[in-house]
Amino acid sequence: LVLLALLALVGAARAQEFDTKAPYAVLMDYESGTILFNKDADERLEPASMAKLMTLAVVFDQLQQRKLQPTDEFFISEHAWRDGGAASGGSTMFAELNSKIQVMDLVRSVIIQSGNDAAIALAEGIAGTEVSFAQMMNRLASEIGLTGSSFVNATGLPDPDQYSTARDLATIARFIIAQFPEYYPIFSEKE
Repeated sequence: LVLLALLALVGAARAQEFDTKAPYAVLMDYESGTILFNKDADERLEPASMAKLMTLAVVFDQLQQRKLQPTDEFFISEHAWRDGGAASGGSTMFAELNSKIQVMDLVRSVIIQSGNDAAIALAEGIAGTEVSFAQMMNRLASEIGLTGSSFVNATGLPDPDQYSTARDLATIARFIIAQFPEYYPIFSEKE
């Protein structure tokens, strides 16, 4: 046992020698949640599209609770189309205004294309408005122990009141993998 403890300490010390040019970084052991390396892991950062992980966590939670079905269809609203679609110049699935798209196609768009229009459509379809959906995001964030995050939209588009930390983003990723393993393979799809 003493030898195992010493080996663990040596491994942790070597992990701390790791360096990166990234301003924020976290290396987390998936099984235990132990942080093996961090660089400013608790500093606030703009999550950008990484905020979509929290969007997906809410969607997967709704699917798991059967409050939502994979084949449910959501409309692409004016807001989703204009502020998240091709007209916005950002990441998009190029959904047509007023079209109806199944939940799992929207999920794939968020994961593979980083589709802002898809993220907004999911938010509006689940909660009625993106603002109400952000409240759901923050409730779930609190439940899973995120302490340095605040979400105001489903896309990660810039807002001074939307922020996260590298530690919280790693925690969200670990939560998704552990709680929703059936959806994790989608993250490896290329198109």
